[in-house]
Amino acid sequence: MFLQKRVVNGITYTYIDHSFRIGNKIKKASFIIAKDKIGYNEKIIQKIATDRAKYFKENFQTYFTLKEIVEIETEKVFYQIFFNLLEEKNKKEIFSEFVRLFLANSMELEGSTITPKLADSIDKKKRIVLPELDIHLYNNSKKSLFRLMQSEFRSIVQFKRLHEDIYRGIYSHAGKFKKQINTFGYLEKALTSLPNKIRNDLKETLKKYKDRKVYPFLRPLIFHLNYQKVHPFIDGNSRLGRILLVVQMLQNNYPPLIFKGDMNFQIRETLVEYCNHQNFDFCRLSMEQYLKTSKTFWRPTIQKFLFHK
Repeated sequence: MFLQKRVVNGITYTYIDHSFRIGNKIKKASFIIAKDKIGYNEKIIQKIATDRAKYFKENFQTYFTLKEIVEIETEKVFYQIFFNLLEEKNKKEIFSEFVRLFLANSMELEGSTITPKLADSIDKKKRIVLPELDIHLYNNSKKSLFRLMQSEFRSIVQFKRLHEDIYRGIYSHAGKFKKQINTFGYLEKALTSLPNKIRNDLKETLKKYKDRKVYPFLRPLIFHLNYQKVHPFIDGNSRLGRILLVVQMLQNNYPPLIFKGDMNFQIRETLVEYCNHQNFDFCRLSMEQYLKTSKTFWRPTIQKFLFHK
């Protein structure tokens, strides 16, 4: 990306030229970095997203409609261009806020009383009224997420190491695979892997994730579904799975999603539907939350820093 100045009708604008790969073709586009040119930029983003969506729909395995892929790619293009345009200190501030929101909601999904405001207090090491185990789990989860971002997840050992990092001091079985069959769900219970099948099933999960014929946005979602179907640990599977999902979305250049803390029933039921009936409703639920997170967090937060002057 290259920044340059241009004068239009006596007004000096900052432009950025960006190159996009769509299959074997490279396309270029110019964006104006100005608050009054958001509409102009959106038309270009929409055109690029549409071209990408058509390419993915024609050449990749995908669960989504063309219209849905256009929506998904629109948010990705915005994020790729304008987040990367920010100063490093602003990127870190935005991402730290995202992690607070993500972890607070993720912990609430499992019954914690933590809130984003309390999470902020934990980060600032303020004295708060919250169970020590919740504080410990929040700190462990945050460290694990940032550590995971620095590496590629590709071995069975890493599942155990990540579980141990998150739940050290929380569970006595941290980092140990289950020895008895387990399940989850409300109206219907999920069928999960037998203990003696865990390693083979996780290997298969990793293998499927590497399949480059699958639409990139869909790959982390399928990985999450297959991981949840294995359910390799006695407890703590879902929290670990969501951390992996966020990191994999980032590694595929998509702005990661947040599942709100009151969505426990919806999430679990869609996961059970996949485990027992190969139903992919979780993917559409994830897409909806991805779009919502982008439009309510990533876009406005990026624009705030981009146009703060």
